[in-house]
Amino acid sequence: MGFVAVKGGEEAIKHSLGLFEEEFISEEISLDSVCRGMHLGVDRVMSEGSLYSKKLAAKSLIKASGDTFNAAFFLRAHRSSCERIGVAKCVDTDSMRLVRRISSAFKEIEGGQILGANNDYQIKLLNTQNPTKAAHLAQYDKRDKILPSALKTLREAGYIRKHEREESPDDITRVFPTPPYSRSAMMQAMSRGESGSMLGFAYTSMRGYGDIHPTIGDLRLGSVAVRFTHPITQKEVVIGEIEVSAVECVGEVETQLDGSVKLNTGFGFCFGFNETKAICMGILDLNLYATRHRENAQHFASSCEMILHHIDGVDSMGFANHYKLPHYVTFQAILQVFEKANAFRQSKQEAGLEDSKNDEESTQQDSKNQECSYEREYTQKGVL
Repeated sequence: MGFVAVKGGEEAIKHSLGLFEEEFISEEISLDSVCRGMHLGVDRVMSEGSLYSKKLAAKSLIKASGDTFNAAFFLRAHRSSCERIGVAKCVDTDSMRLVRRISSAFKEIEGGQILGANNDYQIKLLNTQNPTKAAHLAQYDKRDKILPSALKTLREAGYIRKHEREESPDDITRVFPTPPYSRSAMMQAMSRGESGSMLGFAYTSMRGYGDIHPTIGDLRLGSVAVRFTHPITQKEVVIGEIEVSAVECVGEVETQLDGSVKLNTGFGFCFGFNETKAICMGILDLNLYATRHRENAQHFASSCEMILHHIDGVDSMGFANHYKLPHYVTFQAILQVFEKANAFRQSKQEAGLEDSKNDEESTQQDSKNQECSYEREYTQKGVL
């Protein structure tokens, strides 16, 4: 569901757009400066806009004056106008050229823990000093780091559950999915979902509504090659590299539908460096497809219907903002209903007062009649 502006008041709209450009969009900000200085913001827009282009994502951020919802809307709209020339091969996250790779499941892993460029461990205080600038950094090894998943050994030992491979994955950009939702459709929806919405749903599970408390088996950020079958030579060629985030979350041990006992895992993957979103995606994947949650989906994060229809930033932002558009007819109808209901209530009250007055007069008359009846009865008996 998407909402767009209706036509009307064109002159006022033109002036409003012009004023927005003048007040909020700076010509001094270049695409390169945004790409470099707002790297993570650009990656977030690129992921939620579902189009891998750092420059277009940066342009969208500038055009939206930093509003990530609108920036993703700009990018998604541009994406819909692009011609599709083919489908790339599946990317292999084990072949990523890593710039960051950690695992909280194991103390020692092949290649070691690679923290990379990150501020997770920084004290969140706003000040003018940055102590790391003056520090003498150790010599950084710039050689390509291509390492397998830290869960590879467990997977080879048969400890980890394998999901059934879909013969023909759904494409939600062409056909919106309908129940029952396939895992490929859910993964696509989450991969381009709004980061805050996904964090909110995942957090409900972490706090107890679903009881998923995973361990990060392998979190990796880096570049991965995109391969494509050349339309003329029919040979597989590398058409470029993209930066991605990939996470494998380890859940609990469960008896699977086939009777075997396995570790459940959830997978998260998105464009750019956005590890919080990827972690949340892995948690939601665990919620949606862990055996006991799939059989009894009672919680927010365990329902495909709930997740699929509420995590898209363009849809949800469009729905919320469409209330700013003219709703005169709707509101007039509400007022008419209110006036009629109020008039009906007043008429009932007036009728109730009249009935109450009549009842009181009737009671008084009955009382007088009763007294007269007693007098007649006692007179006949000679008492009075």
